[in-house]
Amino acid sequence: MKRRNLLWVIGILVFFFSACEKKDKSSLPFVKIYDDQNGNRSFAPLSMCKATLDNGYFVLSAYDGWRIHLMKMDKDGDFEWNLELPEQYVNAVPSLVNIQQQLYLVCMDPIALNTRILRIDEANKSVTSISTLEEVSYPVHAYYNGSDLYLMSCPLSSQMTVIHKVSQALDTVVKIGALSISTNVDDLLLKHVMHTGKHYPFFIRSTPENNYFVINAFYNYSFSTVFFDSDLQFSGVYNGAAMDGGIASVFPLGANQFALARVSGENVFINPNANLNPTAIAMATSIEAQGDAELDHEKPVLIKQINISSKPYLCVVASGSLQLSKSNLEELVLQ
Repeated sequence: MKRRNLLWVIGILVFFFSACEKKDKSSLPFVKIYDDQNGNRSFAPLSMCKATLDNGYFVLSAYDGWRIHLMKMDKDGDFEWNLELPEQYVNAVPSLVNIQQQLYLVCMDPIALNTRILRIDEANKSVTSISTLEEVSYPVHAYYNGSDLYLMSCPLSSQMTVIHKVSQALDTVVKIGALSISTNVDDLLLKHVMHTGKHYPFFIRSTPENNYFVINAFYNYSFSTVFFDSDLQFSGVYNGAAMDGGIASVFPLGANQFALARVSGENVFINPNANLNPTAIAMATSIEAQGDAELDHEKPVLIKQINISSKPYLCVVASGSLQLSKSNLEELVLQ
């Protein structure tokens, strides 16, 4: 039977669990490859998060353009079940969201182009639509800061990027912030959501003090990193190089310090402790960082906090290398 590799990646995960009938794998990193028996499908990984009912994981992917695939694995990365969502749900944003120990995914109606919020029912292996946000079209990112859900959208032909604060009931928009793009990005956006061209690293993050949001979005003829205050009012920006380059990933550390990765030309630059001014008007290339020509500048960069032997680390994951930075910012490299 013809088979193609289905998904991806499960990048270095370490599991600790008590002895049982199953062989203890807690000290062994692993890589898993999943096969799709349908043969000719092309999958694009979007998001991975921990399940809420057990120690397993969910993987969200796009296939056949913007169709949605959801896969469940156990704690050792072994396949359990999967869902191919019906055609009425497309364009899943690359961020599964955990709200009060319940998982949600955000997607779009392919006809009305508005946003749907779906709840993942882990026990029944299904999803349920819980709300439709008519005023939010072409969603590209979702972020939960521990108290509120925020969505980013780029309505076609509006030449705007919009940030939406969603109500606690997840059924209405209660506040918005907007950025003027000043140029038509319809073609770039369609290629992004259909996975046929450059995939942009849209994101929303909040600082530990909750006084600023840092946002990657289309703004002012470029793909830039923009600061909003807590009321979603523009504060400052680090501009990218037109629609290429700029900041690829950010992890707020507090007190205006950020771990970040940025792209310039064909190089990826990393700084585990950059000082960014939330009210500055500057270029992303002005941020000092150490370059690595061996990293693929077209692939995503992920910055996550992890604990090793009870010590906090920042893990910067990019194609070709894995770098760690301690909480005191002493840099380590895993060989």
